[in-house]
Amino acid sequence: MKKTAIIYGELKGGIQKKAIEVMSGLLLEYTKEYPACFAWDSEIIPSDALKIYIGTAKDNPFIKGISAFPLTNAEEYCIRVINGDAYIEGADAAGVLYGCIDFYNKYLLQLEHPDDPDNFSKNPLESPLPDFELNSRPAVKNRGIWTWGHVIYDYRSFIDNMVMLKLNTVTIWNDFLPINAREMADYAHSCGIKLFWGFSWCWDTNCAEFSLDTLADNAEYLAEKYEREYSSSGADGIYFQSCTELKTETLGGKIIAEAVTELVNKTADLIFKKHPDTELQFGLHATSVKNRLQFIKNIDSRIRIVWEDCGSFPFSYIPKAAQDFEETKRFAEKIAVLRGENDKFGAVTKGFTKLDWGTFEHLSGAVSIGGAPKAFKADRAARKRRDWKYIQACWLSNAEKAHETVRAMTEIKHGDLYITPLVEDGMFEENIMYPVALFSEMLWDTDTPTPEMMTCVALRNYVDFA
Repeated sequence: MKKTAIIYGELKGGIQKKAIEVMSGLLLEYTKEYPACFAWDSEIIPSDALKIYIGTAKDNPFIKGISAFPLTNAEEYCIRVINGDAYIEGADAAGVLYGCIDFYNKYLLQLEHPDDPDNFSKNPLESPLPDFELNSRPAVKNRGIWTWGHVIYDYRSFIDNMVMLKLNTVTIWNDFLPINAREMADYAHSCGIKLFWGFSWCWDTNCAEFSLDTLADNAEYLAEKYEREYSSSGADGIYFQSCTELKTETLGGKIIAEAVTELVNKTADLIFKKHPDTELQFGLHATSVKNRLQFIKNIDSRIRIVWEDCGSFPFSYIPKAAQDFEETKRFAEKIAVLRGENDKFGAVTKGFTKLDWGTFEHLSGAVSIGGAPKAFKADRAARKRRDWKYIQACWLSNAEKAHETVRAMTEIKHGDLYITPLVEDGMFEENIMYPVALFSEMLWDTDTPTPEMMTCVALRNYVDFA
């Protein structure tokens, strides 16, 4: 088998360096040794090696002209194999990274499994690479994970696994900003991932204890807390919730939707005066406001509303609860343009692992996230397998419904939306479980038929089955 060489363009910023790291790890399955890496202008590139050129047309001259047409969308990539060598062009650094991942997902894996009854698998690099071309770009602009932070036991591995699923945003909720918030944000950014800190705006697990009459009086305090703690934390913005996680529409005779709109607009205006370009995301539970949307329409248009609890699967914690699916999909389509065609819209989907609220206790102070010992993580991951088996079984039945919902929201928003599935307390840093990998691929690709996608995702060696 030939030696393998990666010829790269630009390492500044770290994301293309991550692409080389990921590509090297994926190739190791077949090469059994790390491929040599060379800058494009190196004078020692071996002529007899299998060469994989990666970069953008701007930073790697070997890449220029490879794509049949310009790559104009963020994170878009072109993979082309010509005369036994591979070229991976990204519209930007993230596109290079995702192209490297899909070179494995959508090319090498298909060669590895040739659908031959006498040979179910082979090493694809032991034979000359056949010609191939693929252009791809994400269907959903912002794709990620929503989680509580105190159940992340290795944030680097957590983020690394997000990279493998071509996810680009993470929302981390905690009662307090983590001690190592800056380090976490910096590492996420080096992997092309935006990070949003969860920040309570007068919200607690017992929302019913709040007085809505004086809710808006907290605006100045919340804006000051943002300035003091969150504005310099390294994040790309904040995600906040505010007392909508109730099954009633009123509290103390006052309409929840009306009161929370007043608080949110007042607080956001104070923040935007100092930080006009910050991203504010309002995590809104539909249960208490779905019949009061006339108030929610008045939420400041600069704020992204991120909806959850919108009905049945894929918004339900229970992944087999799909009996009201059509009604749920219609509601999702409605709220996606509630404030007009350009409504900044997002959704938190569910049907994965979650916190055990029966034993949950709030933290008493800030913590440093992600330093758990190896044995602790392994033990916890093993204990989560039973939950994942149930979730996986339901996803095998209902995957098409999730895909259809994503497709519907994507079409109505022309791809410009946030979808961050809730994947918490599931040891994602240890194992990329099949339902998470499958849904992540749905966020990238709404066109491939669901059964075909299910098979392709199941083939990935970094994806685990319970």
